[in-house]
Amino acid sequence: MLRLGYTLLVGSVLLLFGYGGYELVRALWRIPGVPPFLKWVILLGALGLVLTLAGLIWERLKEGRDARGDG
Repeated sequence: MLRLGYTLLVGSVLLLFGYGGYELVRALWRIPGVPPFLKWVILLGALGLVLTLAGLIWERLKEGRDARGDG
């Protein structure tokens, strides 16, 4: 039951971050003075940052599981 609660909580937080990211992309795309190339560079940089953070979190969780002997 506790695992289900954690899963729902993490899922809702991820959905909120996803929606916030979507709104930021929409806002960035509507700025008239920024060239399209720069918009794409900013979006790719943000995607790289998100993927790097997700990878670091994943590795940390994996190390924790291996240390406990669950993995």
